[in-house]
Amino acid sequence: MRLKIEMQANVHNRGSSKLKRGMMIWHLFTDIENQFVEMIDVFPPARVTEKAEKNMVAVIKVPELNPGESFSPTVELRIDTITRDWLMEPQTTTEERVAKTRGIYCSMQKYWEINDPLVQELSQRAAERTGDNESYARLVFQMVRNSMKLKTHLDERIGAARAVREKEGDCDEHADLFIALLRAVRIPARRIVGHYYRDGPEPEPHAWCEMFLERNGWIPVDPALGNFGTMSENYFSRIREGLVSERPTIHLKWSGIASEAPWVEEEVRMTILKNSKF
Repeated sequence: MRLKIEMQANVHNRGSSKLKRGMMIWHLFTDIENQFVEMIDVFPPARVTEKAEKNMVAVIKVPELNPGESFSPTVELRIDTITRDWLMEPQTTTEERVAKTRGIYCSMQKYWEINDPLVQELSQRAAERTGDNESYARLVFQMVRNSMKLKTHLDERIGAARAVREKEGDCDEHADLFIALLRAVRIPARRIVGHYYRDGPEPEPHAWCEMFLERNGWIPVDPALGNFGTMSENYFSRIREGLVSERPTIHLKWSGIASEAPWVEEEVRMTILKNSKF
């Protein structure tokens, strides 16, 4: 599927002092095998660079903003997405890579409380019923889907420890609980934040996971929507989170002390491009 993705950020100085020497770090997309970015247009022109975990960001200089003034940069991406089944494409992974990945992506983080008693109990119960990492992950995948009531557009991300007790949550809680249950038994896992396209101009914000299997490398898993090892062309992968459990879409820095933090918001629109060339 060929998509045009339009983003606009709005930075508003709602304080009583001037904002000086501002810099904005704007997450645009992350590198994943079923997504091919063909064009990046940033206005005003800005440097686009790769940060940790293959996250591509625009580094934008923010002009001085007097009280009440706003700044609204834009980005247009044109991408191709495909449906892909990672489990159909085995690959060779070295013992060194496996050990390194496990050392990086199995630690406890905010929202991934792997030492929580209920998370530990659930992981041990699943481990007793399975004999390898993939079968364990598939069982945990079903346990999360069966035990969690899916809600939409919740205001607060509550993390795995609360999710396993409250047994409800949106895509964030499904992803966080799955990641915690994998990391609890030393299976590397991380989070992807992006959007899911459902034919309308305003895509649905979404979160899912990646897990590491020795014979497949990193594969996508979406507990909320029920996809294991596959992704359809409707996914737009934006931010990868594994070294840390959360990365803001927009990070704003400025010189001095503002009387009140600037207000920052973002709008995203997606359109299918039919019969067009980049």
